[in-house]
Formats: sequence, structure tokens, C-alpha cells
Amino acid sequence: MIKLRELFDFEQMKVYSDPYAKSFKSPESINEQDEPEHFGGGKNIEVLGYETKHFDICASAVSLYTKLNKVDNEEAKEYIVQSAKDLDHIFEMEKAVVRKEPLNHDPIKHGVELVNTVSFRLGYVAKLIDDDFMDETLFMPYHIEVMVDRIDDIKIDNEEN
Repeated sequence: MIKLRELFDFEQMKVYSDPYAKSFKSPESINEQDEPEHFGGGKNIEVLGYETKHFDICASAVSLYTKLNKVDNEEAKEYIVQSAKDLDHIFEMEKAVVRKEPLNHDPIKHGVELVNTVSFRLGYVAKLIDDDFMDETLFMPYHIEVMVDRIDDIKIDNEEN
């Protein structure tokens, strides 16, 4: 009997299924210390008066918030700006983890909390403006996965709870 595991290289499939990769590398050629392929794929933008500092690592976020910049609903704008700030912090933590820089709190725990908060805020915005951002927000968990993949490299100084 032929087993499915023998037919497919699941590690290779994981690499090729990464929607944020700019190129495809074999798992053997990926150095965990290298920055992920999506780093440098975005750019910092203004989101309704807030200047992002870390959107340079996510083209999907740039695309979403460029769209959200056009929203003409005062109540929604408050949630858009706060969600952009939270997402910016996720990207800041991801950069620190990838670059092995110390943080003062657990970036994975805080990142998961922020993904939940950003999702809630954008869901409320979607309701207010009668739109749907489900497809445009699928990138968010990937940024937490990048940190989880490097959990052994996370440096926490002066952990505050």
C-alpha cells in the first residue's frame, strides 16, 4: 500500500503554500536567522492621521489600510486608527523577534491578544460601513506564526504582566 506521506514532501508544500513569499526556497535553504520573505514588502503609510512605523514588512496591511483610508464614517475612523496602531505593534514585536532583539513582554501572548482586538475592531468597522474584510485580514495570524517559529530566540527583559 502506498502511503500519502511517501508521495508528498509536506515540508516543501508548506514553503510553497506561503502566500507572502516572494520566492520559493527549499526548507533546507531557509536560514532561521534570515528575515522572512515578506520583510520589506510593504511600506509605512498614513492611516487617517496616524503614521505607521512598521508596515514596511506587510504589503497586505498596506493594501487593507489604503482602502480603509477612504472610509467616510467618523465612528469607524476611530476603530480604524486604533486597529492600525495595534497592528503596527504586532509588526514591531515581529521585527524584534526576528532580529533577536530583547522585548519587555511576551510578544506571542500579546500578539495573539492584539490579533483578536484588531479583528474585532475591523469587524465592527465592516458592520458600520457594510463591507467585509475577511479576505483582506487573512495575513494577520501569519505574523504571529513567524514569532512562534522563533520561540527559542525570544529574549524578554524585565517582563511585565
